[in-house]
Amino acid sequence: MIAIFGGTAAYHLRVEDFARVLERRAPDTPYGQAAPFLLLETAAGRRVWFSSRHGEDSLQRSAAFVNHRANLWAAHELGVQAVLSWNGVGAIAPGLSVGQCVVVDDVLDMTRARLAATFGAAARQTPAGGPFDAAWRQKLVTACAALGLPCATHGTYVCSEGPRLETAAEIALFGWGGAAVVGMTLVPEVWLAAELALPYASLCIVTNLATGRWHLDARRDFGVGVAHSGLRALLAAVDGTQAAT
Repeated sequence: MIAIFGGTAAYHLRVEDFARVLERRAPDTPYGQAAPFLLLETAAGRRVWFSSRHGEDSLQRSAAFVNHRANLWAAHELGVQAVLSWNGVGAIAPGLSVGQCVVVDDVLDMTRARLAATFGAAARQTPAGGPFDAAWRQKLVTACAALGLPCATHGTYVCSEGPRLETAAEIALFGWGGAAVVGMTLVPEVWLAAELALPYASLCIVTNLATGRWHLDARRDFGVGVAHSGLRALLAAVDGTQAAT
């Protein structure tokens, strides 16, 4: 069983347009209320859990205030064996453009005050090395190719603290550190998944250029089209087909 965490614009989706909705749950966990989960049946007959991190029907919580511990614990209790997500990001690396996808392969954690970043002293030690699962990353790359989505196959995601936007100086620093894209969501989600031994992969979708890069392209796309691309690609990765059209 796979869990899909929807990011930017997931709250605008009509999920039933993409898969059959079988069940809805709103799990209560030792870490508080998780975001609601929908059990979906894909076009190929596979079942996946879907949850919109930021709320249903509207943007109810920004990235800095997502209860990742509750969400990951709930996914684990629902029998999930791997986690996929999509995330709207700002582009730092030259050559990335609005609407392009990036299947990231590393994380630069620049958060400072996210205290709910672990399940506690009994948590499984997060392994060294890349935080993203290679097999699921390849499935995301393959799905993007099948759906005609422009996709960079590597890149480092830098997670800033939020909820404020980054300064131009911070973006320059992140770029010097090797970051390709910037967001506020993947930390601590990716570390919590590792603590629960859940393989994790993320599809990042460029919604805008990062601060200090706007003079190169001022476009900003946070609309439902981002969520359409994200959910289609993730369902196609789960199915291993082009069925999620």
